[in-house]
Amino acid sequence: MKLKQFITLILFTTLTHSVWAQSPKAIIKGTVVDSISKEGIYYSTISVHPITDAKKLTGTIADEKGKFSLENLEPGTYNITIDFIGYIPKVFSNYTLKPGDNNLGTILMSINTNVLDEIVITGERPIIENKIDRLVFNAERDVTSAGGNATDVLRKVPMLSVDIDGNVSMRGDQNVRILINGKPSGMMANNVGDALKTIPADQIKSVEVITSPSAKYDAEGTSGIINIITKKKDIGGVNGSISGGLGTRHNNGNANFNARKGKFSVVANVGGNYMWPQTVTNDFEQFTIGGDPVLRQFSDQKTTRSGLRGSIGIDYDLTDKDLFTTTFSVNGFEMNMDGNTNSTFFLPNNSNSSLLSNRDQKTASDGFDWSADYTRKFANPKQELTLSGQFSRSNSITDYKTIYETGGRLDEIGENKGINDEFTLQADYVQPLGSTTLEMGVKTILRDITSSSLIQEGTDGSFHISDDRSYDFNYNQDVVAGYLSYGFEFAEKYEVKAGVRMEHTKLNGDAIGGFEAFKNDYTNILPTAVISKKLGRMSSLKLSYNQRIQRPSLFYLNPFRNTADPIVQRQGNPELKPELSHNVELGYSTFKKGTVFNASVFYRRTNDVIESLNQIDSLSTPGQQISLTTFDNIGTNESFGTNLFLSFSPIRNLTLRSNISLFTYEAKGNPFNEEMSTQVDKLHFMYRAFVNGSYKISNDLIAETFVMLNSPRRTFQGTSPSMSMWTVGVKKELWDKTASIGLNITNPFWENTHFKSEVFTPDYTQTNNMTLPFRSFGLTFSYNFGKVDTKGKAKKERGIKNDDQKQGESNQGIQMGNGM
Repeated sequence: MKLKQFITLILFTTLTHSVWAQSPKAIIKGTVVDSISKEGIYYSTISVHPITDAKKLTGTIADEKGKFSLENLEPGTYNITIDFIGYIPKVFSNYTLKPGDNNLGTILMSINTNVLDEIVITGERPIIENKIDRLVFNAERDVTSAGGNATDVLRKVPMLSVDIDGNVSMRGDQNVRILINGKPSGMMANNVGDALKTIPADQIKSVEVITSPSAKYDAEGTSGIINIITKKKDIGGVNGSISGGLGTRHNNGNANFNARKGKFSVVANVGGNYMWPQTVTNDFEQFTIGGDPVLRQFSDQKTTRSGLRGSIGIDYDLTDKDLFTTTFSVNGFEMNMDGNTNSTFFLPNNSNSSLLSNRDQKTASDGFDWSADYTRKFANPKQELTLSGQFSRSNSITDYKTIYETGGRLDEIGENKGINDEFTLQADYVQPLGSTTLEMGVKTILRDITSSSLIQEGTDGSFHISDDRSYDFNYNQDVVAGYLSYGFEFAEKYEVKAGVRMEHTKLNGDAIGGFEAFKNDYTNILPTAVISKKLGRMSSLKLSYNQRIQRPSLFYLNPFRNTADPIVQRQGNPELKPELSHNVELGYSTFKKGTVFNASVFYRRTNDVIESLNQIDSLSTPGQQISLTTFDNIGTNESFGTNLFLSFSPIRNLTLRSNISLFTYEAKGNPFNEEMSTQVDKLHFMYRAFVNGSYKISNDLIAETFVMLNSPRRTFQGTSPSMSMWTVGVKKELWDKTASIGLNITNPFWENTHFKSEVFTPDYTQTNNMTLPFRSFGLTFSYNFGKVDTKGKAKKERGIKNDDQKQGESNQGIQMGNGM
């Protein structure tokens, strides 16, 4: 062969190989959705194998919207199977993949009625699901929370922490809105900690944490929204469950009932809890700046607590496109304290005086929520019109009787009743525009808040009304809002959702005591924006900005001064202004081979921060100093921080989960005199962390442990208590997994837990040390009954979401933790 011919052959062979090597690959795309609800099927599996080699298998899983994409496939003929537990598999036989995109379109999956009728459990969701717009904690998978209440569940949720009083924080900020099944509840307006204790843990299906709510949500909650979803079955049939727990500290029971036939369905549940009587002690001390004692108070209170919550919901399909639902729920909570308080006053001449009193106090709340929703669907399943209405009433009651055995003070009987009425009307419309979505809506909330106080004074059992301390107070808060939100995708891997919400607020309050009558109108324009990018099949990066508002609720506004304790007292402030915050967050999340990792950094600036304000009152009782806690707008807080969550399985059957939040607190622009605080303009670091491990001993036996550690929470005047807890639990499933029994232990090696809070000012310091029985042992049980009918329809969430008010933290100081 001549040299020229040889070179030509080499060049031809190289060029042919290059062209073959660069031949385009095939890509499969599609969206897997439920044939009835038209919602994406998360974690559905897509299996792809060439017909020439059945053993050569590849595939992927769908994301939270049911979308999937599989790249770098050789063109050719394949068998493609889409499958998910409980559904009939969808098979594409002898499907020819061409070079480039191969779009399977929308793949409708139907429920496999034969499978659902024959088995009880069709599959298990992971305990943590990290979706594009929210993090979901599947509480029904948790072992150690069984037999407890909602506060026990929320302590396990990443980014959240719960203190001894039941106050919930999201990344260090207590300004979080709590919804139940996507709706507000009037019981949250008084005391969030008490309200959460009325919800049994066994009634909770999952908890959603939304850090970047869209414009559709009310703008309340400077840190975000928590949505507690209770258990219900959306498919047909008659079924239900009973569960509960018996323990050394508290007991509870819960029952659920679901029935659906044709177009009609009923969902009902009832739950209650009761805490055995326990003795809580408090040691309160106040010192001058030089360290000299001013007063000391020691009290021991016998405390009992009980709660009840029930609801019934009715759904009716007027037509295939017209849906109606109504829900009525009731709630009640009561805490009783009875004990002695010994107060010692240290006088300048090295003498002292004592005051011994006996206090019997009851704190209670009750109320109801009634909502009705109408939804109109259209030919496009994503197009929807919803009209909603809701009326809520919440009553808060504080009654006490204080008898002074020494000190020469008048005995006292106090009664206060607060009523919070809310009436809401709302309209929402969703219009898909090709690959984009337009959402709009209007809403009005009318609030009527009243507080009635009656104080009686006397001696030897003879009492008379104190006219200057008895009153009726009225407060009106009306909100009108509208929003517009637009979402779209571009460049395949990017998704944007931006919107704006306008809220106009009108306030009107009576004059009372030292508070003047007031009227105030203000309008807020509140933008939101989120952009996310997919990084591979199961990873994403998200950047968000939102502006949010927090109006004070009845807990903060109520001017009633609780003087049951002679030294440590509390009073609300009806003149509070709302908080306004700016929030920026950058988050990354990934899911790979059973490992979930979530990391985020955030910055939050909050103006007119509402915090508790401690001050000395020496005027109401001459010759004695009273520590008065009220609330005020204390300035601006700038906070930045990070949250890290990791879940993985180092060995088979063992799953480890850990979450740590690190964040700062810095109060600026304090309007009060310097003597109020020594902490102004100082940067403080705080943390929240937990480690959770579960081990599947066998198919029907699982063990779990949970360790939590929270640093003290900073305020502009001091600190609230730190908290640590260790729980261990084991659960055994019985009777083909229709029933279970379990054992839970909390703090097994420490009978009592100590909580310390501090207040610092340039003139005085004060501390409160509380000792609370916290160790507990409990037995839990559950039983599921009934049969499913897979002809029923799944229901989409709809209806009222009132989430615009700052909710009440629990009482600090002498009452701290008494509801635990």
